[in-house]
Amino acid sequence: MDKILIIDDEEDIRIALRRVLSREGYDIAITDSVESAINFIKTDPSLSLIISDILMKGLSGIDLVKFVSDSHKNLPVILITGNPNLSSAESAVRYKAFDYLSKPVDRNQLLSVVKKAIESKSNKDIEQEKLNQSEKMEKVLRSQYLDLNRQNAAILNATSDAVITIDSNEIIVSANKATLEMFRYPVYSDLIGQKLDILFHEFKYEKYMNQVKLVISTKNDRGTIQLTDVTLQKCDGSTFLADIAICSYILDGDTYFTGVVRDVTQKKAMVEQLIDSERRAFLSTVAASIGHEINNSLTAIQGFTEMAMRENADINLKNRALQVTMNQMQKLQALTTNLLLLGKSKNLKAEINESIEVNESISAVIDVFRQTARLKYCQIIWNPSEIKTKIFVSHDQFSILLSNLLLNAADATNNSGTITINLEEKDHLLFLNISDNGKGMTPEVLTQIFEPYFTTKELGKGTGLGLFVVKQILDSYGIKIQIHSEPNIGTKFTLIFNEAPV
Repeated sequence: MDKILIIDDEEDIRIALRRVLSREGYDIAITDSVESAINFIKTDPSLSLIISDILMKGLSGIDLVKFVSDSHKNLPVILITGNPNLSSAESAVRYKAFDYLSKPVDRNQLLSVVKKAIESKSNKDIEQEKLNQSEKMEKVLRSQYLDLNRQNAAILNATSDAVITIDSNEIIVSANKATLEMFRYPVYSDLIGQKLDILFHEFKYEKYMNQVKLVISTKNDRGTIQLTDVTLQKCDGSTFLADIAICSYILDGDTYFTGVVRDVTQKKAMVEQLIDSERRAFLSTVAASIGHEINNSLTAIQGFTEMAMRENADINLKNRALQVTMNQMQKLQALTTNLLLLGKSKNLKAEINESIEVNESISAVIDVFRQTARLKYCQIIWNPSEIKTKIFVSHDQFSILLSNLLLNAADATNNSGTITINLEEKDHLLFLNISDNGKGMTPEVLTQIFEPYFTTKELGKGTGLGLFVVKQILDSYGIKIQIHSEPNIGTKFTLIFNEAPV
């Protein structure tokens, strides 16, 4: 309910105005002087409107309007007078009275002016509230902006990376503290306002600047660019390697470019040391493994040869020495073959595809093993198919591939188990299965079997090259492989070939 204060020193007029306005639902307060009205205004903020006579004892209605105006209150005042004149009207306008009515006041006119005054106050209150909210939001945003600037400044000064901003003319406009330390400039004035080229070595400037200019010329189209191993120059002329990330953005209509520079000189040195350490450890492992393998074979050959050379050596001992020597020589030959393949290009595939008949090739490899007693104590189950099937692979590479898989299967069974080989055809694909009933492999071992020099055998009993060479051949010819293995049950290798026309 809107509250209206009526001021008049004549009681009849106060009562008449209250009766008219009360019937319209307004809450009415009355007083007979401006002095008491001012006290009322100061203590009651709920007033919506004041209706006041102009001429009264003490302060006048004009004095009331002036008080309200000076107080900057959104409180409309309607003045009424029984003696209207130009002077009082001008004063009413000067002090922003809402309206000026003559006595006797017409009821309809009074109600109309009252309604307009209250609506005007309501609209102004709404606008003032919006303005207050806007000012509050502006203060919040201003505070957040200041906080953000302080946070950004703290971050820029805390980071060890140099952060440098340039304008579209390649002039350095800002830099953080780390920039001075990284480039060894004593004060900001030695850097700010300079051309960007002072940070580049003269022999490297053109190379890297072309890439930087590419970002500048394309502006926001490229977003960010990464430059690695950039040679930069310090204030004293010394150089260092750095990685740089550059981004572009528009601020107040101007284009700027900020680069984050990270000194990677120490990182590069650490990486090189790590690589050198790994290389030395790798060579030590290889040397130990291959050395033991060769030494074991030579020890066996030497021992049996010395026994065969004795005067009392019989024919059986000499034959045994020859057999051991031949086995060890073949073992060393397989080791040499794997080493030679390891040193070649990863692409072992011939330029012209060679096709072989797979049944004949498998039989040939098995016959060699049987003749040389390499798998003497293993039972090999292999039944060639009468149907001729060709695959795209060279004979030599297939022999190495199958030999390594057979030797791996024999080792898994301690050279005394069963190795089964069979072929399956489906949808113009040939599946070659090589199964053993050996010790099998755990999932952890399966993930590493194709890595060079990885072996589960004791030192001197394996080089870890066999399956690595197998993987090289498979990848070179696009041969797929599937492996199923269970500990203490066995392993099955399945090679998948594309059949060649017969």
